[in-house]
Amino acid sequence: MIIIKNSKELAKQINENKDLLLKQHDVRIEFQVERGELRDIHCRDLFLMNDEEKFDFNGGNFNGGNFNGGNFNGWDFNGGDFNGGNFNGGNFNGGKISYYAIFISYNNIECESIEGRRQNSFHKCLDGELIIKEKDDDSVEITVEGKTKRISRLSAKELNLIN
Repeated sequence: MIIIKNSKELAKQINENKDLLLKQHDVRIEFQVERGELRDIHCRDLFLMNDEEKFDFNGGNFNGGNFNGGNFNGWDFNGGDFNGGNFNGGNFNGGKISYYAIFISYNNIECESIEGRRQNSFHKCLDGELIIKEKDDDSVEITVEGKTKRISRLSAKELNLIN
């Protein structure tokens, strides 16, 4: 794991476009990176935290493994699981989502599951759709108004489409 403790150490790791390209490494950033200091992050798992607090991502895109930190304020998320605060982004393509209160995507959210940790939490796609990725053996094909769709077996049961 590469640990970055301050802006000076971060500056040594980023390229001229302010991108952090450490695709083969887990990265732990132990301070709040200011907007403009960092654009895109490419790594395995990303930890935006120290022993006392979690920090926000204020950048462009995240491409990597799992996200563990505070809020995500960026554009595209292409990674694994999201375990953070709130999400404000353009697109999300990942695994399991665990967020605090609000998870908003301007376009699409594609994930395995999504769950807010706060009572009355809220997730929404403004201009796209929420797509829950299904395993082939855990979905059924249904036809509604002449259109065939594949949905989860659980969703089909909840809608009383199957027993």
